[in-house]
Amino acid sequence: MTDSSTDAINWPCPLSNTLKRQLLDIAQCGKGLPNTQKKAAFPGLYYITSGLATLSFLSENMNNTLGFVLGVNDWVGANSLGNSADLFFLTVELEPVEYLFLSKQKIAQLAENNNEVFKFLYYCMIQMQPRSQQAPLTALHDKEIRIVYTLLALAQKKQTLKGVKTTIDITQEQLCTVTGLSRPRINEVLKNIEKAQEISIERGKIHIIDINALGERLNQLNSMFSDPRIKP
Repeated sequence: MTDSSTDAINWPCPLSNTLKRQLLDIAQCGKGLPNTQKKAAFPGLYYITSGLATLSFLSENMNNTLGFVLGVNDWVGANSLGNSADLFFLTVELEPVEYLFLSKQKIAQLAENNNEVFKFLYYCMIQMQPRSQQAPLTALHDKEIRIVYTLLALAQKKQTLKGVKTTIDITQEQLCTVTGLSRPRINEVLKNIEKAQEISIERGKIHIIDINALGERLNQLNSMFSDPRIKP
């Protein structure tokens, strides 16, 4: 594994070149995130190299959901290492996802001989923590805030050119999954926002026309952990 290939990765913190090479040596390339509505342990650590998706944790009766957005350069699953708890989780790919996958077992073996692995895992968790902590706060709010938050979080992770309107490829059914809201409620909110000329709706797509006006709808939200109006 060459230094140039390790340089292509957005590492969560400064790491030695030795550990970077070791991590890439145990990584497997893959496409499509795991997706289950049955209890299952999260299998390991993912690094998203392309695509856009949502990850939702569900209650056993599937009536409640806490979801957040995943995109390029995200490290997902570090908090599952050493934790064999079974979870209900559901992923929705909005753009085809490609990733590097590091299994729990291989990371654990690497950590036995290199303590720097724990630093790496700590910062992977720190990277995702704001979004996972924001999810339950956002879920406390009404349907409009939950939907607008999701749209802006997706827009925040989209790779768009400056001055180009953001288009999100998402269906109302997929929005239902992420927000935990029914389709009639989703449709009602989207129609009202479209009437205000902040978005336009096309089959399977939502075009954001006025992102600043849309963002003002989150003024009542406690976004102390993760504010999608702020570009990373």
